[in-house]
Amino acid sequence: MSTQTITTILNALLSIAFLVISLRAFFLYMSARSTRLFILGLAMGMIALTAAADTFSSSNISPVQLNTDWFLFIGQAVSFLFFFLSLVLNASNHLRMLMRWHILVSLFLLLLLILSPILPDFPQLLVRIALSGSRCILCFVIFFYYVRVFTSKETRFAFLMMASFMLLAFGYLVLILT
Repeated sequence: MSTQTITTILNALLSIAFLVISLRAFFLYMSARSTRLFILGLAMGMIALTAAADTFSSSNISPVQLNTDWFLFIGQAVSFLFFFLSLVLNASNHLRMLMRWHILVSLFLLLLLILSPILPDFPQLLVRIALSGSRCILCFVIFFYYVRVFTSKETRFAFLMMASFMLLAFGYLVLILT
């Protein structure tokens, strides 16, 4: 099996996992009306969409060349950033403002996806490293946030989130190094 095939399969699995998390968060949002759940659902949905777009563009199904890397890297970094900000903000008015900003930025990210056939490929390797590095750093920051939560509360949820973001951070680090 080629590395491209393995990457495509992993992207598809990642997309499905994040889609399930997104759907669950939106389902819970409908009953709880928690702004954090909405931000989580939107962030995970955007990450699922970026992974699906990357899977679709790298599988050579489309007759048009799609440069979804801009959408992939920026969309995931922005989603992780909004997810982290939703964790550290406590005031409900700040969370509502964050939710509005997240919706607005997500619409601009969808514009990147729509424009992917006419967007140029990454100009340099340094741009790819910087954008991929931002995802890695944000996942490490979220990981350390959940380390702090786990050491104070010792809940299974905090442990699972800590482990998930550690794996994501190291996965993005491996992508930077290759």
